Amino acid sequence: MSMSLRQRNRMAVIQAVQDTAMDLFDRRGYHQVTVDDIARAAGVSASTFYRYFGTKEGVFTIDSFAAVDVDVFQEIVDLDDPAATMERLAGGSGENEPWRGMRYVIEEPVVRAAVYATLDELVERFVPVLILRGNTPNQARVLARGYLFGVYFGALEQWHRDGRSRPIGDYAREAMAALGGAAS
Repeated sequence: MSMSLRQRNRMAVIQAVQDTAMDLFDRRGYHQVTVDDIARAAGVSASTFYRYFGTKEGVFTIDSFAAVDVDVFQEIVDLDDPAATMERLAGGSGENEPWRGMRYVIEEPVVRAAVYATLDELVERFVPVLILRGNTPNQARVLARGYLFGVYFGALEQWHRDGRSRPIGDYAREAMAALGGAAS
C-alpha cells in the first residue's frame, strides 16, 4: 500500500489524537474527558477532531485508512483466515496497539454501541464479497455477521478479558472453529 506524504501526515495526526485520547481516558476516565480536552492536548483544533472522528466515540470506530482516502479493505481482510486478518490489524505494540481502548469498548455502553454500529456498516462491505463467492444474500449476511460479531469481536473481547496472554490469532482461530469454519 502506497500513501502520499499528505496521507501519511493525516494518518500521523489521527494516530496522535487517538493516543492522546487514550492517555486522557486512562488518567481521568472516559466521561470526564471532552472533545475539546482531546483536541487541546493533541495540539489540533476541535474542527480537525470532528472532521476525522465525528464524535468522541469516533476515536474507537474510525477507519483511519478510509479517513485519508486509502482503501485497504481487500489487502487486510481475509475471510478464509480471520486469524491472519486480526494479526495484521494487531501489528502495533505497546502504546500504539490498535486495541488499546478495548477496555472502554467493554465498559462504556456508548462506546460499545458505536462500535457495534460500525460493525453493522462493515457487514455491508462483506456481503457483496460473500455473494460473489456463491452465497445467497441471506447466507452472505449471516456469514458476515458471524465473522464480525462472533469471530472478530468475540475473539477480541475474550483476548482482552484474558489479559492478552496469548496471540490474538489464537482467539480468532478458536472462534472460527466454534462457528465451524462458516466463512468459506
